[in-house]
Amino acid sequence: MRNDARDELDDVPSLGMAGERDVESARHEPPRRSAAGTGILWSVIAALLISFGVLGWWSFQQIGLLNMRLVATQESFARISEDAAGRLQDISGKVVATESSVNSESEALKLRIKQLESQVLEIAQQQQALATEQKSLQGRQGNHDQRLQEQERGLSAGGERQQALDASLRSLQGEQKALQETLAQASRTLDEQARSLAAQKDNATALESLGKEVGALKARGNPAQAISRLEQDLLVLRSELENRPASAQGVDIAEFDAFRAQVTRNINTLQSQLANLQGQLNAR
Repeated sequence: MRNDARDELDDVPSLGMAGERDVESARHEPPRRSAAGTGILWSVIAALLISFGVLGWWSFQQIGLLNMRLVATQESFARISEDAAGRLQDISGKVVATESSVNSESEALKLRIKQLESQVLEIAQQQQALATEQKSLQGRQGNHDQRLQEQERGLSAGGERQQALDASLRSLQGEQKALQETLAQASRTLDEQARSLAAQKDNATALESLGKEVGALKARGNPAQAISRLEQDLLVLRSELENRPASAQGVDIAEFDAFRAQVTRNINTLQSQLANLQGQLNAR
């Protein structure tokens, strides 16, 4: 399709010879040089040379500085290498010492491990012995418990026996007290009888002496007053003898002595029984 609006023919080249001659003349025209352009060129070259010189001088200065820095760096490296060598020697010595220490510590550790193993074996043996001893103690504890139960039963029976013994002891103490009271009463009665017998003996002696005096007076004659006085004394003594009660309602001294001996034997028997009961109580 055609597009007439865009198809313009304003720039169509010429097809004649005149155009070719213009082009060739434009190609073979020599360049034009001016004096101003040459001065500028030389000034640029001079500036470049100066710049190169300055750059060379600056480079030389920088190279010198770099050489100085390199020397200082080499010296520093030498010092550092010497220090490093010394430190390496120190480190190697420390490493050797550490290795020896580690070896000695490892040997000591091995020895300690052996000791611990032996201790563990001893502890295991002790535990086994303790287990057996515990079993034996448990057996002994069972026997001890049985013995305690038997002792408790025996103590309960002993308590009952002790109560019975206490009752017997109290009854015996009561009997002893009664016998002691009986003995005291008998002793008082014996003393009274002894005093009565002594008085009777005195009265009998007095009667005999009075009878003798009366007989003597009758033989001598008629002492009426003395005889009457003696007869009155005799009557008084007889009345005293008749009015005095009999010795313990007919109980004589021999019977009283036998009774006292029997009471004494009973008291001694009761005292021996009390002593035996007290010994049994102390033993329990």
